[in-house]
Amino acid sequence: MAVRDGAVQRLENELGEQSSLFKNKNFLLLWGAALLSSFGISFFLFSESWYVVNVLGLEASLGILYIASSIPRLLFMMISGTVADRYSKTKIMFLSDFIRGLLLVGLVVWFFLGGITLWTFVLFAFLFGILDAFFWAAESAVIPSIIDKEQLTRGNSIIQMTNQASFILAPMIAAAIIAFGNYQIVFITTAVMLVIASLLIFLMRTPAKVDNSKGQEKFWDTFKEGLVYVKGSRVITLIIATTIFINLFIVGPMTMGLPLFVKKQLEGSALDFSFLESGMAVGMLIGSVVVGVLNIKHNRGRVSLLSLIFGGVSFVALSFTTELWLSIVCLSLFGISLSMCNIPFIAALQSLVEEEMLGRVMGLVSLASMGLIPVSFAITSAVLAMGVSIHHIMAIGASLLTLYSMFAFMRFKELRELD
Repeated sequence: MAVRDGAVQRLENELGEQSSLFKNKNFLLLWGAALLSSFGISFFLFSESWYVVNVLGLEASLGILYIASSIPRLLFMMISGTVADRYSKTKIMFLSDFIRGLLLVGLVVWFFLGGITLWTFVLFAFLFGILDAFFWAAESAVIPSIIDKEQLTRGNSIIQMTNQASFILAPMIAAAIIAFGNYQIVFITTAVMLVIASLLIFLMRTPAKVDNSKGQEKFWDTFKEGLVYVKGSRVITLIIATTIFINLFIVGPMTMGLPLFVKKQLEGSALDFSFLESGMAVGMLIGSVVVGVLNIKHNRGRVSLLSLIFGGVSFVALSFTTELWLSIVCLSLFGISLSMCNIPFIAALQSLVEEEMLGRVMGLVSLASMGLIPVSFAITSAVLAMGVSIHHIMAIGASLLTLYSMFAFMRFKELRELD
């Protein structure tokens, strides 16, 4: 009887945690903004990539496009976390989304005037990269200020579920709009979504800071304080190393590779490309649901590393598929693994790091994870130019990631036993 009562009490506690999140006005506003932002950005990224590959016929130049967005992200991420710790995180997020919306209105006007080239998208990718750098650091740091620590895993998983649900639908809708309409409609829809998202963020009210010492401290002293903090934590250092490997070996081959993989390996269309991206989004949604239901509070490091190993194996399998349905299955399994790796790591960091340091820590983690992405894009482009097929590039990158993940699991006890 006592065991039954204990089980009932645990169930009531779990339901109470979920209920309190959905009664939290700030969380609901952030949730709505995340839905609109992710839906809009997914529209834009899908349409941008397919326009360059299918309309301009410059598939080998995708690397230039991605490098153009990655370099400003890399440069401004060096200071984005410090800015987030010194100023209002919600204002930073608001300005980022609002300005991106205005930029897309400008892109639509450019379409009507004519003269769209690869360099048009390079310019917009560069500007988006700057805004992304500040948005990501602020978003990661604002979540612990609006929900309790016990709810961090669930809160992050709900945001991720929302993002991935939008990524399932958005590529297919964008492909349909392109097929029956035009690219201008996709971009103006994205602009509207981002502007509305910025307004929802504007309505958020986070707790005011009592300590004003950061405002009096010099900017670069605050920045250096964050570096020292990260350097002094072996766990954070190991997480940074892991994110570096993920982005070096997977992001370039995956981001550049999927549209090429669809066109060359699967001989598919824009709709097939959207199905493949949606398959990954479905997997990430499933992984987010699993993490959210379990609300993992312990053994987060073990779960993350094992998931990363499985994800690497799934991506290797993807690279050798020749049927669309099998590619979707492999990419879905990879998506599940990615969510079950990322969410526990993020929640663990948000629980571990003091709130006044969180912006700088997340900014530096993002910087480290993004730092080698331009290198990944450059290497992928160079190897493609040498005539190596995209599926071989994808297989090699995923194999290296799998080997690193296995090494990290066996060698780094601190990371494996991270709660």
